[in-house]
Amino acid sequence: MTMSRKVSMGVLVALFVVALFLRAYRPVSRPDQWFDRSKAFTRALAETDWAGTYQKIHPGVTTMAISGAAIRVYDAISDTAAIALIDWTVPDYATRYGRRIAAGIVGLALVMAGLIIAVALVLRRLEGWTLALAGAGLLTFSPFYLAEGRVLHLDALVSSLMLLSALLLLLALESGRRRYLALSGLVGGLALLTKSPSLFLVPFTGLALLAYLVRRLRAAWPEHTNGRTRWLAGEVWRGLVSPLLLWLLLAVLPFALWPAMWVQPLYVVQKMVKRVDQHLVDGASMRFFAGRIFSDHPPLLFYPVVMAFKSSFLTLTLVLAALGQYTLWRKRDALPLPPVPFWLLIAYVVFYTIQMAIGARQQYRYILPASVGLEVIAAVGLAGVVELVRRATGGRGSWLARSFPAGLLGAGVALQALIALPYAPDYGAHHNHLLGGNRVAVNVIEIVGQNEGIIHVANYLDTQPDAGSLQVGVAPFVDYSLKQYFSGEMPRHMTAEDDFHLFSVGPLQRSLNLEQWYFAWEAYQGAPPQVLVVIDGVEVMWLYATRPPTPYEPVVIRRGGGVGFVVLAWVWAVALAATIGWALRRSGE
Repeated sequence: MTMSRKVSMGVLVALFVVALFLRAYRPVSRPDQWFDRSKAFTRALAETDWAGTYQKIHPGVTTMAISGAAIRVYDAISDTAAIALIDWTVPDYATRYGRRIAAGIVGLALVMAGLIIAVALVLRRLEGWTLALAGAGLLTFSPFYLAEGRVLHLDALVSSLMLLSALLLLLALESGRRRYLALSGLVGGLALLTKSPSLFLVPFTGLALLAYLVRRLRAAWPEHTNGRTRWLAGEVWRGLVSPLLLWLLLAVLPFALWPAMWVQPLYVVQKMVKRVDQHLVDGASMRFFAGRIFSDHPPLLFYPVVMAFKSSFLTLTLVLAALGQYTLWRKRDALPLPPVPFWLLIAYVVFYTIQMAIGARQQYRYILPASVGLEVIAAVGLAGVVELVRRATGGRGSWLARSFPAGLLGAGVALQALIALPYAPDYGAHHNHLLGGNRVAVNVIEIVGQNEGIIHVANYLDTQPDAGSLQVGVAPFVDYSLKQYFSGEMPRHMTAEDDFHLFSVGPLQRSLNLEQWYFAWEAYQGAPPQVLVVIDGVEVMWLYATRPPTPYEPVVIRRGGGVGFVVLAWVWAVALAATIGWALRRSGE
């Protein structure tokens, strides 16, 4: 598919703006620890307290630097127009705390939108604009990636950096240019500064180098009948050891930017190593999976099932299409990506999933780097289908026929947007419609990891008289998000003195701290709530008044695609299979 450079760059600029907007607008961030750490990090910088820039063993340096700087800028500005650059992201009833959280998320959103475009540019270098635009489009609207990109935390940023580093590595090996290997190492170092599981990039880099070395050795083996040992040793040095050492050296360089490493390097390194050890042995987190609550290690299928439900039906079917193209109907001159980098992308997803599965502590968001990798594989599938259709039509026929491949690419990205946007701003409550959506997911995995639905409850509370003086008893961890948009009191232990009681499906699924709230939940059964949030037909949040007016009409907020999207998912799957079958017959494969 041909497309002018100017048009392609225009599309990328538009995707950057959209990616930024979707990640910054009406953010809801359940965890608050990185907000406090980001403030402490930038305060330590301002006071030249270099040791104070070490906050946590993750280590979270990039997140703290970006969000901390954005929060500090927001706190410093007083001009109304400048403040509006942040305040457009939150409603009028947002609290001061909520506005500062939003400022930190805007900083992260800017970086992550830029990283999506960087990934697209690397994909263009690897294969062309079709793959680049497909990758950027699917990543921009990926529901899981989008949901975690609206949180002041580490996972979305480390996923973006890891993906960019891996793709730069593949570009370096395909092109033979060391500058891309150097960039891969530097970006990998930034990933390591973000979160320790990105250590995965080290063995992945070794695997990629080994794969290309083996390919080169196989091609040249017959030519070296004499002196093979010396030749082999030289090739191993040039193709594996030397580039791996270069990558590692450059991955270490970003740590020189971390002031804590200037004054206590051994202490910081020991703490980071301890983090890896803790992840392997410390499983003190209750997880809901497949109808059960696990206080220890959930089954090995936990992460694959989470990825299947968190991906869109478009992503899942296109991943299958990509696998089909590289195994069943491959034609070397028409592959959207050379075979070796494609299978290395598959290895990236598979081996990262295995790495996280062997750890004792498991959270659904920990698998995001592998899920983001799936989006690129899906982009390969979309680009492959576009190329297959282009070959089937042969560029002949009417203008409509010639435009069909480009239209198919645009339709794929538009469908990904159509899947995600009905959930706005609760993107994390999306679950794969091909697998039944939320109605099935609620019995299998946790469906509201970031307190999805809370902003609608806060909006209702804001309409009440003397909203700031209300007292709302909340289920565990729901207050972390509610305080962004509600300024009243939020005790965790529910009592009759509260004005409202707020419940979420998240604590119900995990049976968290039942002694604090479950007695109240049982008392309300059979009574209609003041506010009910329903996503894809599943009730996810309930707000009850302790002294309800008589009579009253419950407020029901509905989000998501509903049953219609389940039908759409299967229509898409059948249509995609039919299109591939038609194109294969037309192209003679």
